[in-house]
Amino acid sequence: MEYSNISTYMKGILKTGMLYVCILPLFLFGQGAGEAVDLGEEGFNPLTDDITKKIPTLEVLIDSAIFNSHKLKYWDKEISISEYELKSSRRAWSNYLMLNGEFKEGSWTSLVFVEDQLGNEVGTLGSTDQTRYSVGLTLRLPVLTVWDHNNSNKIAKMKIESNMEKKLDDQKAIRAEVINLYNELIIQQNMLKLDIDNIDFSTLTSGMAQRQFQDGKISLADMSRVQDNLARAKYRYVRTKIGFINAYVMLQELTGIKFAELNNWE
Repeated sequence: MEYSNISTYMKGILKTGMLYVCILPLFLFGQGAGEAVDLGEEGFNPLTDDITKKIPTLEVLIDSAIFNSHKLKYWDKEISISEYELKSSRRAWSNYLMLNGEFKEGSWTSLVFVEDQLGNEVGTLGSTDQTRYSVGLTLRLPVLTVWDHNNSNKIAKMKIESNMEKKLDDQKAIRAEVINLYNELIIQQNMLKLDIDNIDFSTLTSGMAQRQFQDGKISLADMSRVQDNLARAKYRYVRTKIGFINAYVMLQELTGIKFAELNNWE
């Protein structure tokens, strides 16, 4: 064997060795590709079971996500606070109206003039037991405050409307997020099935290539390309599997529903 052929052969062996080192973790991680994915649900296989039949309908998921949203609950409280502020603003005029009262009871001394026998007026002191009370109404109207009262009411109303708009925006965002996760779950499941078919085909091709290489019908470079295709197929499967699990878990977190705990699954 010539030196150039030996050099090419050794390079091919090194390339194949490095290739197996790179794809070994993928093979180990991708073992049992056709087995059920552990999502806390006994007997569920995303490759054979329709995911849309294993989780509630899209509208139920959306309603649950909206109901369990802490952000929407926050806006509900903000709207309630704004409504109370509006009521307080409308009643602010009563801050300038005051009712005063006074009550007194006791003996009162007074100077009384009476005529004596000669017709002269003579003053005498007399005391009487009396009860006295008074009630008064005081109204103070700061000009600027009275002038601005209508604006204060309008600001309070606009604050309520602003909070309601923010709540609606967040509600639409939650709805869109649930729809995206739901569709992503379906897409990832279909991709898993395609990836498994690709792995099966690549595995079959790899076996044939190894036999042909041993028989000297193909070169080491050709066999390396076949092995590389198999490694890529397994890599795509691993990524798709992770994407499927992420979408599944995130949809549970967003909706507050634990799919494995539902009792009406068929």
